[in-house]
Amino acid sequence: MTPEAAAREMAGMSTATISDALFRMGHKNRTMKPRIKPVDPGMRLFGPALTVHAYPGATHGSSLALKAVKPGEVIVMDVGGFTDNIMWGEIFSHMAAVAGCAGAVIDGSVRDIEGVMEINFPLFAAGISPQAGTGDKLGEIGIPVACGGVVVTPGDFVYGDRLGVVVVAPEMTEETLDWCRQIIEKETATLAKLKAQLAEMGR
Repeated sequence: MTPEAAAREMAGMSTATISDALFRMGHKNRTMKPRIKPVDPGMRLFGPALTVHAYPGATHGSSLALKAVKPGEVIVMDVGGFTDNIMWGEIFSHMAAVAGCAGAVIDGSVRDIEGVMEINFPLFAAGISPQAGTGDKLGEIGIPVACGGVVVTPGDFVYGDRLGVVVVAPEMTEETLDWCRQIIEKETATLAKLKAQLAEMGR
């Protein structure tokens, strides 16, 4: 199995399962901080990372990413957790969707949530604010960044659901998938027994 195939199989799994698998492998720093959440709980994302280092409020970094993003990629933006000024909104989400972008993870604020939800563009962020960006021409793409407390390298596989975001390096995908399968098998059996006990109790 190729790393890409293994990564894609995990796309249908919970981020909790993937996080648990990484934890058992000794990687306790691959799950983003709880501040990173989808703007709508039903949103999911998966894809290789296009990384962005952006300065607080400098939406120029977002523009650089939109020019470079390839179909299926997830834009992962390091804004240092700064949430006063926004980095993303409805128009950027539409532009990203047109480009085939699989979603965006912003360690900063976003806005225009209704418009984002209307097209169901997977947008994960540290905050929501009406405050505009600064317009500063600062930013860089395609370098290792720190997003939500996780170091993300270009090409790392990014997974997001209502629980949060987890990142898996390509060289770790096959081992992570093996652990995920073991965890799912064990938890499925445990839950089956518990549900049977509840059924006997009339619940």
